[in-house]
Amino acid sequence: MNLSKMKCVKNTIILISLLGSVFTSVQAFSAENTPVTPINNLFDAMRAHDSEKMLAQFNKTAVLERATETNEITRSDYKKFAKFVGKSSKHFDEKIFNITVKQSGNLANVWTPFAFYLDEKLTHCGVNSIQLVKKNDVWKIQYIIDNKFQGDCKKFIEQEKAKATK
Repeated sequence: MNLSKMKCVKNTIILISLLGSVFTSVQAFSAENTPVTPINNLFDAMRAHDSEKMLAQFNKTAVLERATETNEITRSDYKKFAKFVGKSSKHFDEKIFNITVKQSGNLANVWTPFAFYLDEKLTHCGVNSIQLVKKNDVWKIQYIIDNKFQGDCKKFIEQEKAKATK
């Protein structure tokens, strides 16, 4: 191989390495520093029955609530919920889609429809409204309120996913 071809190959390798480093940095930034990160971590931890990882996604003063179909607000203790999931033999899987994020500095709101599966069976669906606060460059969940859709969840999921493609 002549000298000019060797320089070209060397420059190409350097460029690929640099692009790979940039891509890895972008992935690390987007995976580590978005308001959606602790939400994804929470649901991954639920699927894995990892109560410690679940707890790590919340601020110590976090609140979990549900707006019921009778317009009541019920509150749950996120620590008890994590402990329950950690000990359960059931498979929990909450899938989120059509995610909307609003952010101002260290405050964010995530609005996301969801479908909840228990042992791979769709049991309910609805919407999560999640407030997050960024402390020391880490997003933590401060507040979750959700509701359960009263109707056909399969249609609800199709409609919500279709909104995301518009």
